[in-house]
Amino acid sequence: MNRKRVYSLFQINLILFISSSVLMIPMLVVIAYIFDLHLITSTTIIIAISAIVTLFYFFLGLLYIILKKEHFKRKLKPTYIKEFSTLFIINALGVLGTGVLFIYLGGPEKYVPHVIIPLFLVSYLLIFVAGERFFNINLLKK
Repeated sequence: MNRKRVYSLFQINLILFISSSVLMIPMLVVIAYIFDLHLITSTTIIIAISAIVTLFYFFLGLLYIILKKEHFKRKLKPTYIKEFSTLFIINALGVLGTGVLFIYLGGPEKYVPHVIIPLFLVSYLLIFVAGERFFNINLLKK
């Protein structure tokens, strides 16, 4: 019988932290686009501020994860549904932010779907595999 491995909350939080750190700039660009900050200031400043916020987030998050490592390593769950939902939302905002970044960097708006749709399909496939392997969630079953 082939049993699935159960990962600790530390490993799951590490996956969430890495994915949110990688996609933080696109997520912050989406927020700037929602509030029309590109009309007030230049896109270079928006991206620079997003990069600075991302650096602070990375270092503070890394410090928090290192300090709470032993606490998180002791916690196990059979499935990580809340954490998987968080990963899905982070990914969706990151893909949308990549489309907004494409516009900010001078790409024509008519090609945004050509960027977003394949990126979403690839990222959804990666999330599907990660959900099966790490989060113990099967999206094909109920």
